[in-house]
Amino acid sequence: MEPTPSLYRLIKLYRLVLPLAIVLVVVLFEISLEPYQGQPVAFWLRMGFYGLVGPLVTWMTLEWIAQQVQDRERAQRALEVANRRLEAIESILKRASVADNLEQALASVVQEVAKALGMEAALTLEGVRATSPGFRAGSGPLYEVALPGLDGKLEVALPRPLSDEEQSFLELLVAEVAGALDSVRARSRDLLTLYEVDQALRAEANLGRLLERLMDRILAWAGATGGGVLLLDEENFLQPQVLRNLELPPHAFMPDHRWKEALESPVFVRDNLLAVPLREQSAIGLLLVQGEAENLRQRLPFLRFLAAQVTLAVRNAQAYLRAEELALTEERNRIAREIHDGIAQALAFMALKLDLSERLLQTDPERALQELHRVKETLRAQIREVRRSIFALRPIDLERYGFLESVRRYASAFAEQAGFRVRLSLPEKIELSQASELVFFRVLQEALTNAAKHGRPGLVQVKLTPLGERGGLLEISDNGRGFKAGTSANGLGGFGLTQMRERVEARGGRFEVESAPDKGTTVRAELPF
Repeated sequence: MEPTPSLYRLIKLYRLVLPLAIVLVVVLFEISLEPYQGQPVAFWLRMGFYGLVGPLVTWMTLEWIAQQVQDRERAQRALEVANRRLEAIESILKRASVADNLEQALASVVQEVAKALGMEAALTLEGVRATSPGFRAGSGPLYEVALPGLDGKLEVALPRPLSDEEQSFLELLVAEVAGALDSVRARSRDLLTLYEVDQALRAEANLGRLLERLMDRILAWAGATGGGVLLLDEENFLQPQVLRNLELPPHAFMPDHRWKEALESPVFVRDNLLAVPLREQSAIGLLLVQGEAENLRQRLPFLRFLAAQVTLAVRNAQAYLRAEELALTEERNRIAREIHDGIAQALAFMALKLDLSERLLQTDPERALQELHRVKETLRAQIREVRRSIFALRPIDLERYGFLESVRRYASAFAEQAGFRVRLSLPEKIELSQASELVFFRVLQEALTNAAKHGRPGLVQVKLTPLGERGGLLEISDNGRGFKAGTSANGLGGFGLTQMRERVEARGGRFEVESAPDKGTTVRAELPF
């Protein structure tokens, strides 16, 4: 199709052609008058021709130019209107894309809609409503149109009837608004799923219960009818951990064919059953999601991200179990050392004293009684020490009572057993992961045990301070005997200090101890969430 010539080119062309055409017409007219030369009719013909043709040609030329200008101005205005509407749609999409939630998106979009239409408007979606500042329900006629594919509508307050052009633009605008809001809703759903997955990761250390909670959220997000998690065991068999509405054997099986392929990349192992690998450097299992194949393909990028979160959860839970096993081993070793260094030596000491008392009973009864008295005091001290050790080993149900209540119960009961006063300063609420809560509790146990065993204080103060996103700070201070900085023989200068420091630093925290002879001891542990 040939492009339309510009107005400038047309005028330039007519500027050349029109004078020649006029000259030609005049020449032909004069030739045609030759037979009438000298007659009165020739005069009147000339007057009529030159008096009418010149103004007529001028008028026709100017009328044509005016029509061309008017057409171009009309096209320019239409182009400007179209540009403004495209800018309005672009602004709507931009506002929706940067909104943090559905409420904010509705509030931003309805302002842009009102600006684009030049009319007040209101948007309603899933029970959430937003209006432009001047919108008043019931103040005039309303034009309502449903948002395609969504449970919502757009209302426009009409100061006048809509033209066909405005109605067409409104229909286009509604379609764009619906698309933008649907994206916001999908993004909000994804973020909510991520938040719920993150909360599940933080709130649960038991692998079985953790995978159950994660599957609930993943299946709800994907709109799936079933799913599961299979983990590779030591013999590289796929061991079912969680199965929901899946026709799979409940026992371990060797991955082959598509199951083997799924350990490398996502694949449909059966019709409408998608398997997504759980991988770090190597595969550790599969995340299974059953549903409509096309729906799962569209959601695959986010499913892969969720699979990475499940992988992290599995690795963390396995590391937590290994850490618990290591902690149990360390605790057994500590108890063995305490028995060897404490109770065993005390029993040997008492045996020697009893032998001495037996020999002195006939020759020096008074000294024999003194030795028996020392044996009795030593025995009583060891009985108190055994009771403290038994109390320290007694399990505390953090999950049952909650972290803060467990700290309160344990510190109060331990102080009563050990014979000192305790002063607690605990917040009403603190946000910590289960792993950090456990480390804090172990530090508290170790610090109280060392204070009772070596410091012999009259008062112990326990203070827990929330640090917001940074986690928390635990301080245990006593007014006991203390110890000289740098010593490594007994108390906090020895194994107790090392064990507490390693536990805190393994969680990425900071640990420090302040102490001096006869000035007490302060233990500080700061842990992230």
